[in-house]
Amino acid sequence: MFRPSEITLNCPHCGFSYQAPVFSIVDVGETPELKQLLLTGRLNASQCPNCRNINYLATPLLYHDPEHEFLAVFMPAQLNMTEVQRQKAIGDLTKALMDALPPEKRRGYMLSPQQFLSMDSLGEKILGLDGVTPEMIEASKRKAQLVEELARIQDDSMAFNMVVAENKELLDQEFFMMLSNAIGTAESVGDSTQTERLSQLQEKLLPLTEVGQRMLKQRRAIEKLGERPTRDAIMRAILDGDLDEVEAITFVAYSALDYEFFQALTEHIEAASDEERELLEEKRQRMLKIIEQIRASEEQRLQAASAIIQELLSAEDMDKTLDQLLPYIDQTVLLLLAVNISQAEESGATAAAARLRQLSNAINKRMHDAMPPQLVLILQLAEADYPDEVRAILKQHQDIVNDDFIAAIEAYIAEMESGDMTDKDRQQLARHFHNILTLIRLGG
Repeated sequence: MFRPSEITLNCPHCGFSYQAPVFSIVDVGETPELKQLLLTGRLNASQCPNCRNINYLATPLLYHDPEHEFLAVFMPAQLNMTEVQRQKAIGDLTKALMDALPPEKRRGYMLSPQQFLSMDSLGEKILGLDGVTPEMIEASKRKAQLVEELARIQDDSMAFNMVVAENKELLDQEFFMMLSNAIGTAESVGDSTQTERLSQLQEKLLPLTEVGQRMLKQRRAIEKLGERPTRDAIMRAILDGDLDEVEAITFVAYSALDYEFFQALTEHIEAASDEERELLEEKRQRMLKIIEQIRASEEQRLQAASAIIQELLSAEDMDKTLDQLLPYIDQTVLLLLAVNISQAEESGATAAAARLRQLSNAINKRMHDAMPPQLVLILQLAEADYPDEVRAILKQHQDIVNDDFIAAIEAYIAEMESGDMTDKDRQQLARHFHNILTLIRLGG
């Protein structure tokens, strides 16, 4: 695994200095998830902790795809390197890749990487290796532009309806995935205004398109199922739903679909008429295929998470290694780490438990340091006594107590109230933040 290096970056928007991870080598045979980051423009992009703007780093990058025997080097034109400097950088990156590979995996194509001066041209080449044609790439670009255009004109009904009618063929599954990704990106950077506008656009488009109507149908099937459905309720939903609804139900009820469930489903199939039996068998096959995909994905994530934890535990300098591996640490790593701590404590392995806890604390600290200031403040307020301690904290952070922060608290309250409101902790937390909102609106 090629790790990112840490560089000190001065934000061009506000001048704030911070550490950012930078990848110089991407080997998608080892870390396939980096391919999607590169294609979506998120590789070597970092968010300034101060102003929240996204900064993109122009740096040489070696990209290796062993499956397609493809080696490429991206040399940003804006670096203004001489030919000697360019060839040295390419040679150093290529040597680093070759040195990291066992001799039997070294190939002749690695001696002459293809050169690209723009990330767009590299991305198009990578997509082409996967069978994506230039026409398909152009259509994807048009869909991305269409997301922006529709978001901009959605309040003008006449213009909006005209653009939708003219671009019906582009409003497909890929378009809605792009729109969902755009919403997720806006949420991740704390842009509540953009998040709301894009979410409104999504809701407007869902009933107007075939794909959207399918998504709405699946959403309604999930909502009808409820948050804590019984086994009987899941079975009834599977028996009554069509294939689209069954797919959605399988994803959300995956943990309940065990051997006993499928045994009961088989009994329903055997008791059905010939016409019903054929549809039920197709539902079962589709469910089993989805479950197989989910399990394979989970297994891959667990293996990757285990490798990260082991590398961190065996590192001579845990903090330095954590800096390098932080981009790979996700919820799966955190959950597996918690399980490992629990197992070590239960088995009496006190030294191992202490080492695991040390790692857990170090990760939590790094993630807390990387949190948006608004989220850090919300977490502080959640544990503060009302009203005196809350008032003091708000005064201390009055620079970020603005309309966006109020919207973030409102979203947090909505999340609390959308759950099980018989839970006293949820009730208490929701009331606590309602009180905080009142205090903010009254001027502290």
